[in-house]
Amino acid sequence: MKISELIGEFEKICPQQWRWRNDKVGLFCGDPDRAVEKVLLALDPTDEVIEEAIEGKYDLLFTHHPLSRSDFPSVNARDYIGGRLYKAIQNNLAIYSAHTNLDFAPFGVSVALAEILGVKFERYLHPHSSEKLYKIVVFVPRENFELFRRQFLDIGVGHIGNYSHTSFSVAGEGTFMPHEGANPYIGTVGKLEKVEEYRLETIVPEHLLGEALAAIRELHPYEEPAIDIYPLQNNEINGGFGVVGTLDRIITLEDLARACAEKLPTDEVKVAGNALKSGAVRKVAVLGGTGDSFVKDVIAAGVDAFVAGELSHHSALELKSHGVASIVAGHFGTEWVVLPNLKKIILDIFEKYQLHGKVDIARSEGPVFRSIFKEIYKKE
Repeated sequence: MKISELIGEFEKICPQQWRWRNDKVGLFCGDPDRAVEKVLLALDPTDEVIEEAIEGKYDLLFTHHPLSRSDFPSVNARDYIGGRLYKAIQNNLAIYSAHTNLDFAPFGVSVALAEILGVKFERYLHPHSSEKLYKIVVFVPRENFELFRRQFLDIGVGHIGNYSHTSFSVAGEGTFMPHEGANPYIGTVGKLEKVEEYRLETIVPEHLLGEALAAIRELHPYEEPAIDIYPLQNNEINGGFGVVGTLDRIITLEDLARACAEKLPTDEVKVAGNALKSGAVRKVAVLGGTGDSFVKDVIAAGVDAFVAGELSHHSALELKSHGVASIVAGHFGTEWVVLPNLKKIILDIFEKYQLHGKVDIARSEGPVFRSIFKEIYKKE
C-alpha cells in the first residue's frame, strides 16, 4: 500500500474539507508513492516524536496537531518548524496531520473524550454542516442494475447519518440512437433503441463526487451513461465540535474532576464554579483542546459542567455567572484520547488491503505542563 492510498482511505471518512477555515492539514512532507507498512501516531510532531519515528524505522508519522498553524516559506534546519521538517525529509519520514477535521469527525477527539468520561452522546456542542451534498442520478439497464448498484454504493456514497448504502430506484424506459463512431453496448448504429432501465439516485458528499463519477464510468456498461447531478440545500450535519450528553447518574463536581484525573493522561485538573462536594452534575459538555470559542454554545446547552483542555480566566468567570462549573484537564490529556480510535481506523485500512501493517502510539510525548505541587508534597 502506498502512503497516498492510506491517506485516501482515511480521508473518505475524515476529509480535509471538514477542517476549520484555513487550518493546516494533510501531508506535510514525504513521497505519496512510497510504500507504507509502519505508522506512528502522536498528538504533536515534536523533536522527540520525530526521533522516535526515525529510530523505529516508521514510514509515516500521523499526528493530530500539524507542524505549523501558519504557512512557512522555507525549510531552514535552524528553525523550530523547518528543523523538524528538514530532519524528517533527511530520514525519508512522511508526516501527515488531521487536525480540526479530526476534531469535527463523528469518531473524533471530543467523542472519544465523552466515551472515556462516561458522557452519553446527545448532540454536538457546535454542530456544523461538513460540506456540500449532491444527489447523483444514473440510468442503468435492468440486467446490470443489481451488480452496478452494489458496487457503486460500496465506494462510500449513500451515507445519511448512521445509515450507509442508501438509494432509491424506479423502473422506466430509456431511448437512444447510436451514430457513426459509437460503440454501443446495446443496439445498432442508426436505429432507435428502447431499453428497460432503472433510475438510481443517491447522496454524494462533495469530496467523493469526482470518485463517484469515475466509478460510474468504470462500472456502467454503456459507453456514454446518462448522469444527472443536483446540488442540495439540505446539507447534512454529521459532525461538529464538542459533545453534549448526560452521565448515567447524578454525581458531584469532585467526582467528575476525579474521573478526569484518573482516566485521562493529564497532570493537571483544575475546577471553577460549582461547589466541589455539594453541586449536582448530570448534564455535561466536553471538548478536547481549547474551549474559549465555544463558551456561548456551552451556556446555551444548559449543562451543569463543562470539561475542556484549556479555558481562560474570563471564560471560566462567564460560565460561572451562568451556573456552569468548569473543569480544565489539559490540552494534551483531553486530545490524546483520540489516538486509540485512530489506531483502530488505520489497522482496519491495512486489513482492507489484506496487509499486516504495524501501528503504534508514540511513547516519547506527554503533557507539556506538569504539576510542581505534587513533587513538592512528595518531598515533604
